[in-house]
Amino acid sequence: MSLFAITGFAANTDATQLQLTSNRIPSAAKHTPRSLLGLLVFLLGSAVVLSASIGGSISGTVKDASGAAMADASVGLLNLGTGVRQSNRTDGKGRYNFPVLPVGNYVLEVNHARFKPYRSSAIALNLDSSLVLDVTLQVGERAEQVTVTESAARVETGTSQLGEFIDSQQMTAVPLNGRSYTDLLSLQPGVAPETSITSETVQDVGASALSPSGDLNPGTISINGQREFANAFTVNGSDAEEDVNMGTAIIPNLDSIAEFRILTGNFDAEYGEFSGGQINVVTKSGTNSFHGDLFEFLRNTDLDARSYFSPDRGTFIQNQFGGTLGGPIRRNKIFFFSDYQGTRQRQGVDTGLIPVPSIEERNGNFSALASSFYTTQIINGESIVTPTLVSGPAWAETLTQGFGYPILAGEPYYFPGCSSTNYTSRTSTPH
Repeated sequence: MSLFAITGFAANTDATQLQLTSNRIPSAAKHTPRSLLGLLVFLLGSAVVLSASIGGSISGTVKDASGAAMADASVGLLNLGTGVRQSNRTDGKGRYNFPVLPVGNYVLEVNHARFKPYRSSAIALNLDSSLVLDVTLQVGERAEQVTVTESAARVETGTSQLGEFIDSQQMTAVPLNGRSYTDLLSLQPGVAPETSITSETVQDVGASALSPSGDLNPGTISINGQREFANAFTVNGSDAEEDVNMGTAIIPNLDSIAEFRILTGNFDAEYGEFSGGQINVVTKSGTNSFHGDLFEFLRNTDLDARSYFSPDRGTFIQNQFGGTLGGPIRRNKIFFFSDYQGTRQRQGVDTGLIPVPSIEERNGNFSALASSFYTTQIINGESIVTPTLVSGPAWAETLTQGFGYPILAGEPYYFPGCSSTNYTSRTSTPH
């Protein structure tokens, strides 16, 4: 699977201002070639989509040392990866809010006249997080600055939804057969590690339950005791649900995923329709620095063991290779990120032990299997051995067509010492 994305930002603007900006086309654009105009609309639209995609939010209250709310304080938020800065001001009750933010690391800055500037260290904003950061300003000169080091462990008090997130470092550190993030869903409490769905399962439209993700795990597992078809899957805020089998139809390359989160209960109002888990995936994006990686995962016949019942090892060679690359197109404004993963597999069929007819059986002599053509019945407390008979004319006709000579209903499957295919001669002459 390959992914290519171009993302854009406008500094010091919120989502509404950015959307308005994208709709303002100068009069000079009337003479712009259509291809260039289309590219501009695409890039501006990408910025709007990214700002509206899933991420998190940061809000809080600014107060002075006495606990009084500070109105009209300047609040800035800097994304350390992209260099994008957003600005806000507190309301009459000292409250500020950044409701839609991409996943990443941020620095919070607060300034007010006659108070020391406030600056936090890196704040990690994860998927579906709602952080509440209250700030207390100290009286002092602007030349002085208060720097606060935030704790890595943080309790989210702005939301009641339950669920943990798994970041890219955790995903790539665990060996996964197939490199699918859905294999890690069972790490969450309340998630059943196995599924009862098989190829024989029939779904709501009468179709067999086939995997929409090919050979990868589609994520149809039970979460908190709900049905295996009751989970929702989104990738970068877009619905990735396959609507017949209800598994995920899109599984991004593992190295391209920034993090994913399983919400298992108390969902916010933005979620609905599904009673199981809400699985949200967000992919990586470009930053002000070029970054990427290359990978190769090998499975080889020489590294495999031989099956106990096989005389030799069946050929199995699998290569999974690819890489990612991201960086700036215009620093602090427009970024790109792309990835590629290829899978090549050669697999022989390991048949194990297969019974084949002996020379006698090929010539029609099945005396070595004679016991399998008799049935032992208990009649009046005694064991009586009777020959197994051809049951019914329909089955007799099927056997006749297969063997090429007449076979009658009620005829024994096996005659000891028989050398003829004629039923009359088989029954008239004792053998």
